[in-house]
Amino acid sequence: MPQLESNIFRESVTKPNEFTITYELVPGRGSGGKRLENILKLADLAKNDGRIKAFSITDNPGGHPALSPTSLGLDLQTMGISPLLHFSLKDKNRNMAESQLFENHRHDLLNLLVLGGDYPRPGFNGQAMPVFDLDSTQLLTLISRLRHDFTVMKGMPGQAMALPAMNFFAGCVVSPFKTRESEQVWQYVKLLTKIHCGAQFIISQLGFDMLKYEELIRFANDQKLYIPIMANIFVPTLAVARIMNQGRVPGVILSDSLLQQMERDAKSSDKGEEARLLRAAKMVATVRKMGYAGVHLGGNKLTFESISFLLDQAEKFTDTDQTEEVHFPEPSTWYLFDNCLKTPGKRRQPMLYRANDLIHKQLFAENGLLFPFFSNFSLRVQTNKYTKEIYTFAEHLIKKLLFRCRMCGDCTLSESSYLCPQSGCPKRMVNGPCGGSIDGYCEVYPKEKLCFWVRSYHHGPEPDCRSMHKLESIPPKDWSLNQTSSWLNYFSGKDHVRLQKSRKLPEK
Repeated sequence: MPQLESNIFRESVTKPNEFTITYELVPGRGSGGKRLENILKLADLAKNDGRIKAFSITDNPGGHPALSPTSLGLDLQTMGISPLLHFSLKDKNRNMAESQLFENHRHDLLNLLVLGGDYPRPGFNGQAMPVFDLDSTQLLTLISRLRHDFTVMKGMPGQAMALPAMNFFAGCVVSPFKTRESEQVWQYVKLLTKIHCGAQFIISQLGFDMLKYEELIRFANDQKLYIPIMANIFVPTLAVARIMNQGRVPGVILSDSLLQQMERDAKSSDKGEEARLLRAAKMVATVRKMGYAGVHLGGNKLTFESISFLLDQAEKFTDTDQTEEVHFPEPSTWYLFDNCLKTPGKRRQPMLYRANDLIHKQLFAENGLLFPFFSNFSLRVQTNKYTKEIYTFAEHLIKKLLFRCRMCGDCTLSESSYLCPQSGCPKRMVNGPCGGSIDGYCEVYPKEKLCFWVRSYHHGPEPDCRSMHKLESIPPKDWSLNQTSSWLNYFSGKDHVRLQKSRKLPEK
């Protein structure tokens, strides 16, 4: 298999005093053609230049089908260039995800950027079915286990087969650019959870609010997150900027003020080309001063010459403060270190949440007053087919009316403020939100439906911006439990609550 003599990206980004530069490639649809030829030509020029330490390769960005990142990654590796593969979960169930990890390990493609991915768009003969069998925290947990000698659980394919340790270098994504408290706090809480699950580096979402870039670094320092954080710096054309400004790219905010500046720049003789490169160069210099470990560059219609010009100019701006020139915030943005401290007291628990929580604790918490009775009653019900069916029907009726229950068999209502993610979130996220929301609205239903986890934030008391902490990642659902009673599964020890204790990460 083609292999690099060393993992150039990993060595660079983990060196404390080295500023690492990566560049994002978007393969697009098809297996060859001019687009791929241009990508490989750019990569070859960058290799000779030496400043770009890795090329990241997107995995069906925007939800559209495209060439697999593994294919292009092998081409780059053959050229002696370090690939960083995006590993998206929208199109893969857990078996396919594991299979692709084996493939990547076999080919020594060990650098992975783990992300949930954009909601699938229409493909062959219509809308593709979204998968999202795992989320990013769950896949990072799997990768963390694969880094150790991992034995496949008995009863799974291969039975008790031992797997050799696989030295993946896996990172995650976070967006510091959310405009609402309810979105932003969840992003940071989920980041802490991802790191607990094994993320080894962080790449931010792209954005143009320099105070938000600074906020992420301050948050990391406060939380003592001693892993590399790279800033995502994107160089849009005017056409792409207009699309972003309309909110048509999931999770990306481009303010009116920046769009207006780019429209003024476009009146110049070069149509604003130099202006957009200089703006990005100033952003690179600014985030470097903030303490980022590197930058993750991307953009539209960039040649190697334009990338080289951008990097040259960034070096020239190192000794000057360019923050104000490249700061384009969205009006009414919520900032962690300003707005959180000014808000008096913790959020009040809504009445509906308190009622549901009281009932839940009495019935399902081991110290609850009704737990002994309800537990014994539920276990007895299982011994008879007909009483079990009546019990399951009653549960479905109650939870359908109150929570729009889908009877997945492994209930997570208590972890999401007594709202059901199976019916409320198009991606069925159980460990917090994806990064696709804009101004609180769901990526799939922009300006129509609030993000499920924004609603959850306002329905319950946690998380809170003053006391953010990691959450225990909820394991993937066992879909053999689908359409069965989650109450019976809980008391029988089949659901995630009872299994969580046996699914701890290995000691590091």
